Amino acid sequence: MTILYKVESKEFGKDSVFPQKVVLCSVSARNIIAFSSLQSAIVSHGPGDSNSAGVAVGASNSHVYVCDIVTPWEYYKVCSSKSLINVLEWSANGEKLLLGYVGGRVEIWQPKNQSINIWLLQYHANVPSEDIIEAKFFHNGKGVLFNPQKKEHTYYAEKFERLEQRPTLSGFGGVASEGCILLTSSGLLGSFSLPLFQKFSSAESAGNEIVELTPVMHSIGISRSFIEHCSMAPSPSGAVSVAFSCGWQQQLVQCFKISLMMEGDLGLEQHMAIKSESQASIFLNPLEGKLISHLKWTRVANDDVIFIAYSCTEGGSLLEQWTLTRRRQSVHALLQGGGSNKGNEFVQSESWEQVAKLHLNAPLADICLSRLMPSTAECSPVYAILQDNSVQVLEPNSLKQLNHTQFDKVTDGSGVKFVSGDLTPTSQMLLIFDAHAQLYAMQAPLLKQSGSALLLLEYCIVTGCDASDVLLLNLGNLEPLVEKLTDNFSRQPSYVKNYYYANFLALKSNLCRVQQQEFDNLIILHAISTTFKSLLRPSDLGYQDKGPADNLTTKLNESIPDVDTVMLNLDAKDFTVEPVMLQSLQQLIQWVTDLALNMLNMLPEEVMKCKLSGKRPSYDISRDINAISSLRELLVMIRIWGLLNTQCLPVYTKTMDNIDVLVILFRLLTRLAQNPAEPDEMLLDECSLLSKQLLIPQLNKFNPTTLLSAQGFAAVKSGHLMFTSLVEPKCLQDMEVENVVFAKSVKDGVSNLQLGAHPTTIRRCARCGFVFVNNANKVAKTSALKAWFNKWLHCHCGGFWKQIN
Repeated sequence: MTILYKVESKEFGKDSVFPQKVVLCSVSARNIIAFSSLQSAIVSHGPGDSNSAGVAVGASNSHVYVCDIVTPWEYYKVCSSKSLINVLEWSANGEKLLLGYVGGRVEIWQPKNQSINIWLLQYHANVPSEDIIEAKFFHNGKGVLFNPQKKEHTYYAEKFERLEQRPTLSGFGGVASEGCILLTSSGLLGSFSLPLFQKFSSAESAGNEIVELTPVMHSIGISRSFIEHCSMAPSPSGAVSVAFSCGWQQQLVQCFKISLMMEGDLGLEQHMAIKSESQASIFLNPLEGKLISHLKWTRVANDDVIFIAYSCTEGGSLLEQWTLTRRRQSVHALLQGGGSNKGNEFVQSESWEQVAKLHLNAPLADICLSRLMPSTAECSPVYAILQDNSVQVLEPNSLKQLNHTQFDKVTDGSGVKFVSGDLTPTSQMLLIFDAHAQLYAMQAPLLKQSGSALLLLEYCIVTGCDASDVLLLNLGNLEPLVEKLTDNFSRQPSYVKNYYYANFLALKSNLCRVQQQEFDNLIILHAISTTFKSLLRPSDLGYQDKGPADNLTTKLNESIPDVDTVMLNLDAKDFTVEPVMLQSLQQLIQWVTDLALNMLNMLPEEVMKCKLSGKRPSYDISRDINAISSLRELLVMIRIWGLLNTQCLPVYTKTMDNIDVLVILFRLLTRLAQNPAEPDEMLLDECSLLSKQLLIPQLNKFNPTTLLSAQGFAAVKSGHLMFTSLVEPKCLQDMEVENVVFAKSVKDGVSNLQLGAHPTTIRRCARCGFVFVNNANKVAKTSALKAWFNKWLHCHCGGFWKQIN
């Protein structure tokens, strides 16, 4: 294992005036790290005080922060509270953050307009006079089995098996409901579902309306007692498995199955009900100076597994693994019923068996398990984080040590010890926090076989998880990986490619960061194409087997070079759109023709570079037949829409009045589509004349963002990277000055609008620097433009927006 980096903090570090910290951390599916810290302010007392004998009195404040895994030195504050935070949990899609407090308060936060630096409280619930010790979002029933033995298969449907798992709570039509289930320290269960539609305040200054929810309460057992440690895990049946230990009964770990259901008539008001069933418990041996410190319930290869950790009075700790076994036991003849099956009746019994245990030399800080759903136990290593700042990787079922990594050693009196950790979505990186809320990262590769990186990237395409933790590792030469990824994707069925195309483009863009601008253009082109085609409606629904977009694609396959001829062979009624709506899309239409002009204008230069160097770039949009076909389709639609409203047509500065830009672009693109790999000389000559016929506007290039990347890790040969919070590291800054356009005006990359030299508020991607106007709702005057802006809840690269005032 390799230590990747450490993020030191002046605010949280050893020199802070708030030395006492209690830290929790959690990593979302979008690779956003959330962590909390309890800061205790020490107040000194004078000689005349009753506490003058060295006693310190202070107040504690809990703070929650988030940071992106590719910019770990830059963190943002979510909220502060005077209560201690016990629970920090992300939703499955990484959009909501759940906080559980001592005192019984539960809060759900979400970034405003998907801006990572501005968070809003959406929901809250209270359980008075209780302490929240565990809380989970409802499981949505979706899951993909990760099987490395199928990495040689071609089709995604063969590689990744969809798990048949019921959601925690099903609503109308069997759709998974969204909500939370919680457990208090006195054994009280609570659950609440989130409303489908949230009402927002009409006044923008008032912000969003905070919704208070009333949880349904139920005792987890017949009697209630003080619970010290607890763990929850979803089960395939839709129930929630709960294991906990009580303070008065340390030798017993009780297990329950919690089921949620909706009761009441369908037409009337329904209410949620909680059902708690006792399961087989774990009866421990006499502890003899040991105390339970951690519980972790998980599923490994379809088996229920509980890890129990003990703190030992003589030092060190003990880790045990227990597995739930199911047996069929025959029923005694006296207890069997009559009939033909007498003598063959069986009863199913369950019991927990200890399969492995391991003594550790230091107290255990946290246990981290794989975030994937593996098919075998070999894919589920156990990461034991110890308070001596070391990490041990253990093999499940035997707890045999596979690897050991030592971070900064603990010195006497320093107090800087590991306290918590979590794995990234693909389990490729282990993120650890110490007692001063300083972040450590280590490489924790799940698979070492050849092809494992490709399998993980395809897993991210299918599941929608962020792949930054895979891309951060030094993968070496990326070109073969990109080629194999593209080749596998091209072999998928058409409906699979259409469904995952956006995820594939975003991933490939991050892989080929050197050619990222090309991929930015391709992703925006794909988004514009789907938006424009969604506006088309057939004029006669009863006599058409195909839609207008399908008919257009079929007609363009004939390679007709004249756009007007293609237009005459189509039914213009199928492409009719309201003129007001077309005028609102003028900036997007302008962007499409600008892209086509720039692509054709640069074609001769790109061909000459390939001939001189003998190498082709990993991606070139002018060689992509799909991009060329999309441009040709859009040009035909723009030509037809120009007859409906001339105000929507693109505007250019021409040297001659008799030049029809759309006709020229369509003719050249049609010839290029016939042989994009080797354009003919006559085509290259005509492309060279474009710059003399009209002024070609330059496409906007966004400022590079300092990010962690494989190149950044490769640049540091000795030791791991050291960062300081809120300080941009110079060693990772992009030094390719020729790719930076020093322009005074800021341009919105989504709506293709110039925002001026000093825009009031904008949103910039925290990863790639892409700019999005902040008041999109004010700019969107038509339903088509609103639908376009709704496509950009996140940046095309998968990053969150960052609001800049």
